[in-house]
Amino acid sequence: MELYQDQFSSEHDYRHQTETQKTLVIASTVRSGSHMLGHLLHQTDAFGFPLEYANRKNLDEWKARLNCKTLPEVLKALQARRTSSNGTFGIKIHYSHVQEFGGFKAMCDLLPNPHFVLLTREDVMAQAVSLAVAKQTGAWISEQGKPVADPDYRFDDIEAGLRRVCLENASWRYSLAASGCKYMELNFSDVRSNTVNTVLRIADFMGIDVESPKIPTSPVTKRQSNELNKKWLARFQQEFNADNELLRFNQESIWHKLAKKLS
Repeated sequence: MELYQDQFSSEHDYRHQTETQKTLVIASTVRSGSHMLGHLLHQTDAFGFPLEYANRKNLDEWKARLNCKTLPEVLKALQARRTSSNGTFGIKIHYSHVQEFGGFKAMCDLLPNPHFVLLTREDVMAQAVSLAVAKQTGAWISEQGKPVADPDYRFDDIEAGLRRVCLENASWRYSLAASGCKYMELNFSDVRSNTVNTVLRIADFMGIDVESPKIPTSPVTKRQSNELNKKWLARFQQEFNADNELLRFNQESIWHKLAKKLS
């Protein structure tokens, strides 16, 4: 089965319907390692199958397959199929998906007892480069195989990606703090370096038990970055630092927007 279509397969549905008592929300941004975390947690049979159900493309496919017209209808149908036997449903949400729900509060209202795991990367610069590469090649996850195109370095793509990542990380932190939602923070490097501890930390946070033999001892997906990413990163930083006008414009633009919001 083609990789993209696999997420819709009934093979990932649980045999018995279980009422959803808790929702694990992987609160993430693009290229943050959320695909790896979602598949890692799925292997345990304790967190449902956290996928991007609210991604516009995926959502349209689910509507057609489930004969549903709205996101709430899709979520209700998915919770009946993808809630693990302990009553936990999982979903992965990039901040850009929140608008599909009608806002942060509306999203929380649609997810039973949500527990948020805020997943970030320490190296946001590497994340922005990874995003720029993926947008050109079409290879968003390692299992997609050979890229559909050879990427070309574009300063503007990386700069836009860096702004997006920083803004969405800040938006998650603002929304979670202001709302008082239950959440914990997790770093991409921690997930990769110690998968067992990652699962146990999330399970403790959510107050659920996980069978030790089902916890993977290493990442279940492969690393995608390579020498190309390193070259692009170095070139971007060199060009950014060499352009004093660009640096000044960015600094003034950021402070202007912040002052406007605070006034």
